[in-house]
Amino acid sequence: MKPVKLFFSYSHRDEKLRDKLALHLSLLQRQGVIKSWHDRKISAGSEWAQAIDDNFNAAEIILLLISDHFLASDYCYDIEMKQAIARHEAGEARVIPIILKPVDWNSAPFGKLQAFPKNAKPVTVWSNRDEAFLDITQGIRQAAREMAKVLGDRPTATTLDIAPQGTELSTAQLTDPADGLPPDVLAIPQTVLNLLAMEDLGGQVPLESAFYINRTPAQERCYEAIAKPGALIRIKAPRQMGKSSLMLRVLNYASRQGYPVAALNFQMAEQEVLSNLDQFLRWFCTSITWELGLEDRLEEYWKSNLGSKNKCTNYFQRYLLETLKYPLAICLDEVDQVFVHPAIATDFLGMLRAWHENAKLKPIWNNLRLVITHSEEVYVPLNINQSPFNVGLPIELPPLNRAQIEDLIQRHGLCWVESEVEQLMAIVGGHPFLARVALQQIARGELTLAQFLRVAPTQAGPFGSHLRRHLGNLQERNLVDAMKQVVAAKQPAIAQASKLANLGLVRFQGNNVVPLCDLYRQYFRDVLK
Repeated sequence: MKPVKLFFSYSHRDEKLRDKLALHLSLLQRQGVIKSWHDRKISAGSEWAQAIDDNFNAAEIILLLISDHFLASDYCYDIEMKQAIARHEAGEARVIPIILKPVDWNSAPFGKLQAFPKNAKPVTVWSNRDEAFLDITQGIRQAAREMAKVLGDRPTATTLDIAPQGTELSTAQLTDPADGLPPDVLAIPQTVLNLLAMEDLGGQVPLESAFYINRTPAQERCYEAIAKPGALIRIKAPRQMGKSSLMLRVLNYASRQGYPVAALNFQMAEQEVLSNLDQFLRWFCTSITWELGLEDRLEEYWKSNLGSKNKCTNYFQRYLLETLKYPLAICLDEVDQVFVHPAIATDFLGMLRAWHENAKLKPIWNNLRLVITHSEEVYVPLNINQSPFNVGLPIELPPLNRAQIEDLIQRHGLCWVESEVEQLMAIVGGHPFLARVALQQIARGELTLAQFLRVAPTQAGPFGSHLRRHLGNLQERNLVDAMKQVVAAKQPAIAQASKLANLGLVRFQGNNVVPLCDLYRQYFRDVLK
């Protein structure tokens, strides 16, 4: 399939969204789907109107980012959209509209959108900006296939067109992939490098990140569950496997449904607070109140002679839930922190289970939606009827699969052959954090893939601190011998294997236990001799 040219039309007031889509357009260009792409960010010194007309008239795909701002712009509507429709109807180009909420495709103001031809319906309604990119790129791929058939053997231009300002594409990037240049000589688009420079690795992946991979199907299951009365979602995964990033998106989804939301990381609790149930529950109530932006009325509810759990329950039922009137979504991150404090763990976790059960008896508790994340197995002795870990929706996040890793590679502007993808999968095993670190260093030109594979399992490599932390965990938890057995292809006791899996170091392969990835196999084989 021959690559085609694309023009991107948008309102200048939507430039932030334009910049995010620019990353994906540049990647499609590198993959040979589109030959070049252009918009109205014309380089300084160019004849602005003429340059737009030339690029617009040469385009075989026209992408329209339709927002309220777009519809309000006489230039966007009266010139670009009408001309796009005319070229679409003449078979000269394929129009792809992207509808931004609150614009309604079926009832747009003045009927402007109804002018679209029937075969140019929106590729997506962009209500969830994290997840629309896949729909958009798939729509462009399909349009490119259609236009390639129309174009047939039409000769392609031999001169380079004006590149969009801000992408700084090199001559190598604009070269037609049919010229036979190997993918590793193509420079990474400046758009990708700019986005990489703005992101810190580690911790939650920001909502607006272009590098977040949707954790299908777990993410969709969480979205469905959080909308149900009395919901309880339990997300379990080793550290740096993406549970906090998923939690952030579930919270964002709840917020978009109009729910008040609050997030509490239990790593913020001081040791003194964790040593006494009454102090802990006071800290818990106060923290949630602050997150919700409500007045602290704790002392009013703590005056009674009731026990601490009853006081906390009354505070939620009679103040927070009664005041808000709407479903309240609360995310409790790193709940593992309470597992090692028996003075509070049994009572606190039992209280959460009671709140979940209350939804069956008292309608007001239907409005509480809980999301709990943890890494460790729950070793706290809990009655089966008092544990929150055997009710609700259980989610265990696996490593990224092959397709997700390939998507992540493309988002970093890298065009790899199958063997290179296999090498990365082998060394990091689909671990999201490890994959991000590897791809960021390679995309920035700090290491080649070959160099990365050599230094990754060493103390001097990019994972030095990560590997030393795991080594410390093994020593602290008396799991050194168990890990030695795994890297020697022997089987440790089930209890020890489960603890290694909680740390994210191993995985179960049938009844066998194997290292999660070659990184861990090689490193621990060397340091645990």
